Amino acid sequence: MNATDAQRFKEATSKCDLSEALQELRELANHMSNPWHKAEIQTHEVIVLVDMDEIPAARLCVEELKKAVGVLIASPSDGYEYDLEVSLPLEVRYLEIRVAHAEGKTSEALRMLEELVSRYPKQLSIAVFREISQQLHVLHGFLLGDLEQWEQAETCLESTSPPEKWRSAHSYYLGHCKFELKKYRTAKEKLLEAISLGLDSPLESQAHYILGITEYCLSDMKAAKNQFELCARTADKRYTDMAKLWAWLEATSRALGEFGEAENYHKLMTDALPKKAN
Repeated sequence: MNATDAQRFKEATSKCDLSEALQELRELANHMSNPWHKAEIQTHEVIVLVDMDEIPAARLCVEELKKAVGVLIASPSDGYEYDLEVSLPLEVRYLEIRVAHAEGKTSEALRMLEELVSRYPKQLSIAVFREISQQLHVLHGFLLGDLEQWEQAETCLESTSPPEKWRSAHSYYLGHCKFELKKYRTAKEKLLEAISLGLDSPLESQAHYILGITEYCLSDMKAAKNQFELCARTADKRYTDMAKLWAWLEATSRALGEFGEAENYHKLMTDALPKKAN
């Protein structure tokens, strides 16, 4: 692309406002007559859409990219140099993994990730792909955790340093692994770290929930109840079993001798249980 378009591309990818970045990238892509340059711009569009949690739009964009790359590159290869004919198929496959993960297609994302790492070892070793290689390693740990393969996830996550914007999620997943492996003190440390770094809403609520059980296992009922109360304030009913949460709050309230609160939580728990069909 010419110097003006290259500058616009650089400015768009560095914008903090994601909506502005997306608009600029789309305008620039529509302006491109060179299909290689258009595809290169659209790879960044997918990342912005994923970061904005616009997952259906990200899926449409990545499918369009796959078709374009299929026309441009008949037989993908691997190599130690950054070249669009070699590098573009890797980038598109990486984006497809990110989208599948965001869609909750965990097993599919894990399969694609392992295939990608096996298919492109040379490309993933070059400096320009250092961040993508790092993200793939961390994402591998996330996917293993989502599939409840806790020991493998723990090993994977402990062997890599996450990119800055993934630090909180990395701490959460590692803390969750530690909890499931009954390493409660380390679990508490990592989950508190995750919350302090800032988590998205579903993960933040889940972190408080797991911390509550962790504190209960460490025999600190006051801290456990506090974490369950924080979970209740941020809980999304699509991801949280409210009956179990109220049951934990009932149990910790009783352990603290707060029997009036325990009865209130017991009623909430009963109301949240699935209703039996007549």
